[in-house]
Amino acid sequence: MKLVYPVLWSRPGRKACQEQTANTTAALARLGWDVTLLVPQGPEDPALDADAVRGWFQVRGEIKVLQRPSKWAGESAWRSAHWLRQVFADPALGGADLLYSRAPVMLAMGAGSPIPFVTDHYRPWPDDWPWLRPLIRHTTRNRRSLGVILHSGFTAESYARAGVLPEQLLVAHNGADAERMRAPLSKADARAKLGLPPDRSIAVYAGRVNAQKGLDQILALADLRPETLFLLVGSEGDGPIESAARSRSNVTVFPWQEPDALPLFLWAADVTLIPASSQPLEQFGNCVLPMKSFAYLAAGRPILAPRAPDTAELLRHEENALLVSPGAPEEAASALDRILGDPEFAAHLGEGARVSANSLSWDARAAKIATFVQDRIYTMNTRT
Repeated sequence: MKLVYPVLWSRPGRKACQEQTANTTAALARLGWDVTLLVPQGPEDPALDADAVRGWFQVRGEIKVLQRPSKWAGESAWRSAHWLRQVFADPALGGADLLYSRAPVMLAMGAGSPIPFVTDHYRPWPDDWPWLRPLIRHTTRNRRSLGVILHSGFTAESYARAGVLPEQLLVAHNGADAERMRAPLSKADARAKLGLPPDRSIAVYAGRVNAQKGLDQILALADLRPETLFLLVGSEGDGPIESAARSRSNVTVFPWQEPDALPLFLWAADVTLIPASSQPLEQFGNCVLPMKSFAYLAAGRPILAPRAPDTAELLRHEENALLVSPGAPEEAASALDRILGDPEFAAHLGEGARVSANSLSWDARAAKIATFVQDRIYTMNTRT
């Protein structure tokens, strides 16, 4: 299978969407697919090759990288629409079997693709923007459309309600790098490497540090439990969360970590945290089944998280996580006490997380996508 994947960025960055693209395409390449990333390049953008992309995202897989002169890099609908028009005319598509993209505008523009196409995305756009539903139905029923690959069942239900045919929907959860997590360090060894106190209770959040992630709830939890050390791992500057953390002696902020370095922080934790807030999902819409969930599960540490419709398909109360009501710091504090005060229960949650992670790797995702794509192409060919 020869796949062309146009990206919206002109240089590697730290956003989860880029990490997801790199890991998905690398895993497909490890399956034996011929994968080419098509990258827009402006006059100020550096030259990129496959080694640079693999090195930045620390992924394994024989991907290819083709840069194309373009002024349309960026995630806005306007820029991505112009970039996709350029992609549709690119000679790289001439010998390709599949155009694979996570650009949202593909859901409205895909009919312009000269080859079979599939869209990979995480947001429930038909619910967020109901006026898009006719466009999405029109695009997915185009003769070249294989369908839509969604990161969660929560999102897939949105597309089903919009009228996308069931056979065109695939739920393919993201994952963790199984190789990276294969040989976990003990809590003591991880803390020693990071210079963290060996005997203090530690709760870790690993993700982007900004107000849209609901981190006010972790700060409120920290105020209620001053004896616990809270680590916020993933800062990229000095914003309001970093400023608020400085006023609390039991909150420490760490900068963004390279993928290979992040597991140390998770292994050092007594508890890993998904902020008990509904805002990332309901208000900002930019955090649907967050990717940190998969790293947390693979780390095999107890998870404290909110009850939410997206994470509910992976996180099960008292089995692989302890779930609390969003926006209720006192309830979250009591749940934290339960985990920290009951080593057997904490070990039970950690083992449940580790077992759940066994089927949630990037390679497992790639295998599911490959089966879906091949089945859909076969169906498309038998109908023509």
